[in-house]
Amino acid sequence: MSIKNRDPDVPLLLDATIRGLSEGLEARRFTSVELVKVYLSRIEEASEFRAVLQINPEAADIAQSLDEERARSGSRGPLHGIPVLVKDNIVTNDRLHASAGSYALLDAKPSVESSLIKRLREAGVIFLGKSNLSEWANFRGLSISSGWSPRGGQTLGAYYPNSNPDGSSSGSAVAAALGLCAAALGTETFGSIIDPAGMNNVVGYKPTRGLIANDGVIPISNRQDVIGTLTRTVEDAAYMLSNIAGRSDLDPRTWNIPFQEIPDFTDFCNTNLTGMRIGVPRNAFPSDAPAPILASFNRALETLQSAGATVVENANFTAADEFRKLNQQVKGIVRSSEFKRDIVKYLETLATNPNEIHSAEDIINFTKTCPDEEYPEKDIRNFLWAQEEGINVESDKYKEMVERELYFGGEGGILGAIYEHKLDVIVVPSTLGITNDLAAKMGFPVVSVPLGFWPKETPIQYDTRDPGLIKIAPGIPYCLTIVGNAFTDAKILQVAYTFEQLAAVRANGPLPFKVPKTELKDNMKDTGQI
Repeated sequence: MSIKNRDPDVPLLLDATIRGLSEGLEARRFTSVELVKVYLSRIEEASEFRAVLQINPEAADIAQSLDEERARSGSRGPLHGIPVLVKDNIVTNDRLHASAGSYALLDAKPSVESSLIKRLREAGVIFLGKSNLSEWANFRGLSISSGWSPRGGQTLGAYYPNSNPDGSSSGSAVAAALGLCAAALGTETFGSIIDPAGMNNVVGYKPTRGLIANDGVIPISNRQDVIGTLTRTVEDAAYMLSNIAGRSDLDPRTWNIPFQEIPDFTDFCNTNLTGMRIGVPRNAFPSDAPAPILASFNRALETLQSAGATVVENANFTAADEFRKLNQQVKGIVRSSEFKRDIVKYLETLATNPNEIHSAEDIINFTKTCPDEEYPEKDIRNFLWAQEEGINVESDKYKEMVERELYFGGEGGILGAIYEHKLDVIVVPSTLGITNDLAAKMGFPVVSVPLGFWPKETPIQYDTRDPGLIKIAPGIPYCLTIVGNAFTDAKILQVAYTFEQLAAVRANGPLPFKVPKTELKDNMKDTGQI
């Protein structure tokens, strides 16, 4: 549930939206400098969560210049003067690092920043700092917990003490959940935005691969990697998408966008789903799906029907059983092989490279020999497996395996269900089952929205990778996940918005177990503004 706000003109930051902050800035109720200062105070207050890896030392000065510009010539738009955190594997051309949480790439950075970051700068966004993450976007080892990096330590979940935050965009999700920023950027190869969003009761959005530019990201697989957002509302995700979508000369995939004008995606934030067909692929769920999550999911289907949608049950994936029989290494061999190629391409762009890291082999050697990397306590089995077992991406075998992946996600999976049942979107409970994996292989858009919370009687379960961290406990959130065909981002956002507005799960649910107390109004009193 929300904290009661006694001053509606000054939003409380745990629930503050981009719209609310933008309107307050435009009405001169507060300034971007005040916003930056209060967010920095909250970050310090919530330091035990280890969500933020680095603060931008220029943030307050940038805010000041944007405040002066607003007073002089007006606003650039809804993101003018809005503070955002950026995952530490996205390149910003400033004093912030881009290291993927590793000491190997500390102080190593291309001279050209991500074109998506450049778009947000032009929109007036203030980059507050870098968020913590799973080192190398969770690609280093098999026994390393989500949210851990040598540079940042262990990010902790927002809704239960000492809980696993899940996914590699963990710092971004926890920061959004605690109100440490207006919004955050993450990246997803497979589950790295959607999983931590679900565990921390925020909206996770991974756009269609190619709707936004993906240059300037430390890669796992350039084919699957996508920059996305972690926000407190679906509308905030739509605001962000409206400013980051579009073609870029630095990412050829963006030239596949099938429309000339990028729409204002907030126009699709309405609750009329009349004519919308929503598929439920029951055979894509695990047979032992938890009863509380399934109960919440079935209620969600009723909510979507009440908004005019037609729910199509058993819109199943014909190759689901065949895909499940594959072991994890076979499922991951293509992206692991792509890592060996794509990391070299990224390293070749570095303008500074103090540790002389030029290949996956160099990363392995550095990790083994740098004490701060905590090897061998923290393993490197993913690196080793990619190096030893990865296949040549120019080979026929690689091409055959890519085609096989496209079959599982296409005709035998998501696309097959969409075409057979004439669906607009597919919905699944939480991140259970195979749907997200198949969507990742296809580059399809995915959005997650808060669905519910584990009930009071839930037994505590510990994380298998780090038995000291809690994975499931009373009050930990889970999500509803919505998937669509390529470039149907507007539809999945509309379905997510409808459920969010009608169910109000985040608004009516429990708060994070420890909420920062510093608020914007406190900072304004200090500066004499109120």
